[in-house]
Amino acid sequence: MRVLIVDDEPAARSLLRQLLADHCPAIRSISEAGDIRSAVKMINNQPVDLVFLDIEMPEENGFALFDYFRQPSFEVIFCTAYSEYALRAFEVSAVDYLLKPVSISKLIAGVEKARKLIGQGQISQRASVLRENLNVTKLQKIALPMADSLLFVQLDDIFFFEADGSYTNVITRQGKTLVSKKIKEFDELLADDERFYRIHRSYLINTHQIRRYNKKDGATVEFDNGLSTPIAREKVKDFDEFIAGIRV
Repeated sequence: MRVLIVDDEPAARSLLRQLLADHCPAIRSISEAGDIRSAVKMINNQPVDLVFLDIEMPEENGFALFDYFRQPSFEVIFCTAYSEYALRAFEVSAVDYLLKPVSISKLIAGVEKARKLIGQGQISQRASVLRENLNVTKLQKIALPMADSLLFVQLDDIFFFEADGSYTNVITRQGKTLVSKKIKEFDELLADDERFYRIHRSYLINTHQIRRYNKKDGATVEFDNGLSTPIAREKVKDFDEFIAGIRV
């Protein structure tokens, strides 16, 4: 792979270059740029496969790179020192990142993941969703992995997630979508989002979409689309406490 490191700090570029040279044998050339415009010129002159992109830079931040390419053929790994909330935004947007200082194991894993994604052509859309999620205090969209692409949906449009073995059915205003990710992974991704609650081992629900909470003959919740899901018996007490303090 051909790699470009874009960072306004020379020391950071030098360290990442050395780590890549020492631990990532799949990389055959490494270039550096100190700002976005230099990076654009270099990519236009010599296309690259993977860009390590700092976000916070003078003049133009990292996201500006995507303003210069209609459909980038390269993959991107953001290098960041962002907060926990921001890292959640990266994860739900399906954008890879490395925390500074860079972990060697995560660097190796990130390069391998990028290698598999190169050429799929969705990096601009993923970066756009990431930027949207970073600019607000509540996550807006989530990337759902399909067979050969990612489907982006508004989190507010999701009624619930339903476990289906190693897959998950995502029930939204647009219908039902089967995605190749376990419900546990969605539970972890949305653990800090007060809209979502795991009421059952098979169901993770959007509490803002509940129309009725039925407590008779086995507790269930009914949604605005008319569907309902059960609440596990051992979850009822905790759910009662949670629902009492919900902010809609």
